[in-house]
Amino acid sequence: MKRLAGLLLGSVLVCHAQKDGGGRDVSIALFSALPPRSVTVTAGGHGAWWAPCATCQHQPLNAALHMPAVHEMVAGGPITVRDDEHAQTRTANGQWHLRAGSRGFVDIVLTLPSERYVAAVLMGETDSSEPHASLQAMAVVARTFVLRTSARKTVAGHLASDICDSTACQAIKLGNVSATVSEAVRSTAGETLWFGSRRAQVFFSGSCGGVTESAGAVWPRLSSAPYLRSIADPYCVRKDRAAWHAEISLMAFQEMATREGWHLPPHIASAHVLNRTSSKRAKTIALVGDNQEQAVVTASSLRLAVGRSFGWNLVRSDAYDLRIRDGLFVFDGHGHGHGVGLCQQGAWKMAQAGKSYREILAFYFAGTKVRITPSDDGWQQKSQNGISFTSTAAIPQEMVEQSVDAWQFARSRFTPRQPVVPTITVAPSTEIFRQMTRQPGWQLASTSGPTVILQPLAVISANGTSLKKTLQHEMLHVVVETSASPKAPLWLREGLVEVLAGEEVRTAPLLSAQDIERLLIGAGSRQESESAHLAAAARTQRLVNRYGISAVRGWLVTGASVPTD
Repeated sequence: MKRLAGLLLGSVLVCHAQKDGGGRDVSIALFSALPPRSVTVTAGGHGAWWAPCATCQHQPLNAALHMPAVHEMVAGGPITVRDDEHAQTRTANGQWHLRAGSRGFVDIVLTLPSERYVAAVLMGETDSSEPHASLQAMAVVARTFVLRTSARKTVAGHLASDICDSTACQAIKLGNVSATVSEAVRSTAGETLWFGSRRAQVFFSGSCGGVTESAGAVWPRLSSAPYLRSIADPYCVRKDRAAWHAEISLMAFQEMATREGWHLPPHIASAHVLNRTSSKRAKTIALVGDNQEQAVVTASSLRLAVGRSFGWNLVRSDAYDLRIRDGLFVFDGHGHGHGVGLCQQGAWKMAQAGKSYREILAFYFAGTKVRITPSDDGWQQKSQNGISFTSTAAIPQEMVEQSVDAWQFARSRFTPRQPVVPTITVAPSTEIFRQMTRQPGWQLASTSGPTVILQPLAVISANGTSLKKTLQHEMLHVVVETSASPKAPLWLREGLVEVLAGEEVRTAPLLSAQDIERLLIGAGSRQESESAHLAAAARTQRLVNRYGISAVRGWLVTGASVPTD
C-alpha cells in the first residue's frame, strides 16, 4: 500500500519540474471511430462527481445523467459512459469532459496520467501473455507516440484532445490491467525513444511479413527519418507470414469509392498493383474500365477506405496481389498493418530468443536511445548489500549505507514472514514520481510491497526532510506490507509503521476507522492525508497500549477483526 513519508511545498515542485520529462496528463477523444448522439453517464464507484459546466460547483454523482439533455458537463472519479445508440461503454477513473456538438454528436474527452494511458494501450494493442521484453518495448513505443504528439489538438467544433482511441492513433482498452502489462509499464516508466535531442517519431504494426516498410513510402513527409527505414525482419517470419485473403464485391467497392470522392471508370474490368515500394508493398493501384480508361489510387488510401467501410481486418496490409474475378476484388496478402517501425510479431519472437526490450527497440529504430529526459540513459539498476536500486543517475554511497541501515532497523522492529529483497527507485522528477505511484506530488515517497519509490533526492533535501528517517519509514512499510493479510485494514498498516518507528504520536483528530480508511485511500488535500495518518497512528497506539504489540501484529498477519476502541 502507499505510504505518506513527508510533505512538499508548492515552490519545491515548481523548481524541480522537468520540461522534457517522461510523463504528463493525456486527453483522449473517446468513441472517436463512431461518435455517439446520446450517452448516459453513471457513477462507477465511490467518489464520482459531476458539474454541469467547467466553472460550476462539483456535485456527487449518484444517479444516471443523460447527454445531450445536459449540454456540457465535467465529471471525475470512477465514471461509466454508455453510448445509448450503439450500446458501447467506457469506464475509467479520470477527468471527463462531455459536450453536445453542433452536428448532433456528443464529444467525450477523458484525461488520464500518461502511464495509465500507456497501460490502456497495451491492454488494447497487445496480448498480455507476451514475453516481458516485448511488452516493455511496446510500452516505450506507445509512450513515445503519445508524448511526442502536440498537446491539446483542436478540431473545429470539437473539444480539444491529444489523441484518439481508435487504431487511427492507438487503440486502448480501459478498465482492469493485467499484472504482466502493469509490470511492463512500471519497469519502463517515463522511458521514450530519443533521436539526438528530440523524441523519435515512432510507429508499430502487427506483422511486417518479413520486411518492415520505410516511413517515407507511407508518409512522404517522414522520408528523412533515418531510423524508419525498411529492414529485413527474420524474427517476424519465424512465427508465420500472417497470410490473409479478402474479397469485396464490385458494387460495394464502387459505393465505397463514391463515398470517398474517387472518380473511377463506371465499369471496372481489371485491377492490379501498378508499382511497389522497396519492401514490395503496393504503392499505387490501377483500376481499368471497359474502355481502357484508367484511374490510379494509392494503396494506403485504398486500405484506409476499405477499413472505414468494411472493417480493419479485411485488407490487413499493403503487401498483397490484386485482381478481379467473378465480379469481386480479390486480395491475397501477408502482414498486418502499415509495416512501419516495430513489428509486434517480430518483437515477440526476439523476446522469446532472449533479447531485452532495449535490444528490440535498437533493432527496429536504429540510432535511437531509450531515455527519460534528453540527458539521461533511462533506468539503471544495481544491487548492493541485499537491496536493489533503480535510478537514472548514480546512487550516492551515503544513500546506499543509509538504506542498508534502514533495512536492518526495520527487520529488527518487525521480522518479515518471508525473505524479501527491497527495491528502492529514485524518480528523476516529481512528475515521474506522480506517474509511477498515482500519488499527489506533495508526497515524498510511496511503498507498494517490497518496492519503495522516492521523489528526487534534491526534492527531499529541499523540503528539509531527513532521508534517513524517510528510508526507515519506507523500509518499515516493506516489512509490514509483505507480512500483512489482504484483509488487514489500511489504517492498521499505516498506524503500525508509525508505532514501530518509535516516534511520539502527536495529538490526532477524532476520526472513525471508516473515515481514516477513506481518507488514506483518497485524501483530497495534504491536510486531509496528514490528519488520516495521525489518526491511524493514534488508534493503533491505543490498541498496542491495551492489547500489546504481539496482538496487533497478529491482527495484521491474520486479517482477523480488529477490536474497536
